Amino acid sequence: MAISNILPRKTMKNRTRLQSMMERHDYDQKAEKTKDGELVSSYQCSPESAAEEFEISKQLYYQNTGRSQPRHRDVIMYRIIQSFKPGEITPEDANRLGFELAMRFTKGQHQFVVSTHTDKSHIHTHIEFNSTNLGCDGKFQNVKNSYLVLRQLNDALCQEWGLSVIENPKPKSRQAGERAAIQYGVSGKERLRQAIERLLPDSRDFEDFLARMRSEGFEVRLGKYVAFRPPGQAYFVKTHRLGDSYTKEALMERTGGPRGQSGLAEQPRFTTGRPGKLLIDIQAKMQAGKGKGYERWARIFNLQEAAKTLNFLIDNNLTDYDQLAALAGSAGARFDEVSGRIKQLEGRMAEVAQLKTHIIQYSKTREVYAAYKKSRHKKEFRAEHAAEIALHEAAKQAFDALGGNPIPKVSQLSQEYGRLLEEKQALYEQYKTLRQDMIAYQTAKQNVDRILGTGLPEPEQTQKDAQTR
Repeated sequence: MAISNILPRKTMKNRTRLQSMMERHDYDQKAEKTKDGELVSSYQCSPESAAEEFEISKQLYYQNTGRSQPRHRDVIMYRIIQSFKPGEITPEDANRLGFELAMRFTKGQHQFVVSTHTDKSHIHTHIEFNSTNLGCDGKFQNVKNSYLVLRQLNDALCQEWGLSVIENPKPKSRQAGERAAIQYGVSGKERLRQAIERLLPDSRDFEDFLARMRSEGFEVRLGKYVAFRPPGQAYFVKTHRLGDSYTKEALMERTGGPRGQSGLAEQPRFTTGRPGKLLIDIQAKMQAGKGKGYERWARIFNLQEAAKTLNFLIDNNLTDYDQLAALAGSAGARFDEVSGRIKQLEGRMAEVAQLKTHIIQYSKTREVYAAYKKSRHKKEFRAEHAAEIALHEAAKQAFDALGGNPIPKVSQLSQEYGRLLEEKQALYEQYKTLRQDMIAYQTAKQNVDRILGTGLPEPEQTQKDAQTR
């Protein structure tokens, strides 16, 4: 049987919105967890660029609606986890089931990525879906009983797939969830990891994070390492055993450091001579002291990111804002061009693969369908051969959609698919480079806008505007 839960995702401490989404997608899609990416599927986005595509939709949402949320309230994604009883399902079927669950739960209105993990004793699937809808004019409404809808859909799917379901589940509670996790194979490490990812983004500092963990029933042990003992578990788990993002140092950095520290890891490399007007403006902003202007800016931006941005400008000899804006625009345009072509190729590849399947299924079901047409008891015959008849009729509809054009041969479709795949693979090498360039330049421009207060609304004003609508 599968147990499921839903978790809102917010921007992580000391991360931008895009960085937070990239980090989470990268974790979900790790090769060692997903059979080198074979167990990753997606809807209305590419797994490799899902974070960037999610980010673009959010920018379009703001352009379309003018609405925004404060960082601490803004839900950027939602994560669904399905955990399966060991031995009850194959990894491939688990991924298909996860895709179907995501499609039904989001009603096909949100982008999502489905990653099935096989690195534990139990198979489990991570589903990350965009909070912004495909039309970029609305967001997912996570109402109070969303988890009940999710559970009902999950149970219905399990029954359709011949899997067992939890009979008469108890009302939602942390204790019940923990018992279920233990019963169905979710390890103590995974429960700890989930708790950290849920509590850490809203923590003010490292001490506040530890306090939140204690309030959730975790026993804390501090020393050279950080260790937690989950409720009901007999032993402590050292966080560095969860991965590089969970070491003591990493957790302190992600929460902004101990209380009273800024968490600034890198100082700007100020140059000698004339650095240019843009750099002078940024340096002046960062050295301005603790006035009201500085305090207002510090609330919406992170000093660490400011230092990184300044160093990027220096290293790339970017001394003029218009020059930076032009490079950011051209990098985005080149990426969009290649990304658009890859999507075209993927769309045509899907069409070719689907048409090829229809041709094969049409041939396999031809005799059954002919017998059905001749049968005097069509209702009974159809009930007995429902799957074959449905496949045959679907194939006929696909052939009708060709608009009178001849049905291609399977060999022709295979050759076309090979050509499309070859072009996609060649473009993907450009895609990776262009993606890095786009992220670097657009992130730098966005950060400069925030530092100098250009092009972006103040959070307080944005909130007031949203309240008046």
